[in-house]
Amino acid sequence: MIRINENQIESIARLLTKCFINDPLVIMQTKGIDDKKIFLEKLFMTQLPIFEKTIEIFSLDDKLNSVIIGYEKKNYKSFRTLILNLMASPRVFRVLGKKDFKIYSSNVKNALKVINLKWQKEFIKSNYYYIKVIAIANEDRGKGVFRKLIAPTLNYCNENNIPIILESNNPNNIPIYEHFGFNLVKTIAKDEIDLRQYCFIKYPD
Repeated sequence: MIRINENQIESIARLLTKCFINDPLVIMQTKGIDDKKIFLEKLFMTQLPIFEKTIEIFSLDDKLNSVIIGYEKKNYKSFRTLILNLMASPRVFRVLGKKDFKIYSSNVKNALKVINLKWQKEFIKSNYYYIKVIAIANEDRGKGVFRKLIAPTLNYCNENNIPIILESNNPNNIPIYEHFGFNLVKTIAKDEIDLRQYCFIKYPD
């Protein structure tokens, strides 16, 4: 496993774009944007430098065909993340462009009717590890990469008695996460929106 640094961010942005361009949430967030691929690459290029400074970003090896992004709650620096996001805001607006930024912001607001990043409070009252993103290039899927990528997090959390949480908006991911011991504990939906949030917890073995 290697920790991603600022020189590798562009490669990871391209990987995330390929992996998530057809994700249900991303489809909703980019609806109405002409060149979704270019927009997503730019968006990830603005987000990843903040992640690199505040949470953990790892790839399986220097091919950079996989990535896992996450953090342990007790180590998360929310104030620093807020400051970095505020500092980056003018650049984000400039890089994404006024028109696309406005469309994206409106779409995100609509998606937030379903997306809930505090759902875990219903189930966990103390520390947890949050897997924010897992992505694997198409050509490396079905080769055991997912298992190798997630194994260090699973081992660490088992050894330290820490539950792991994650979300997905893609129903195709449900059997994958369940195979690795995650329980689907909550599904969030609204009748007027064609989007679901699937919430998973893996308790220590």
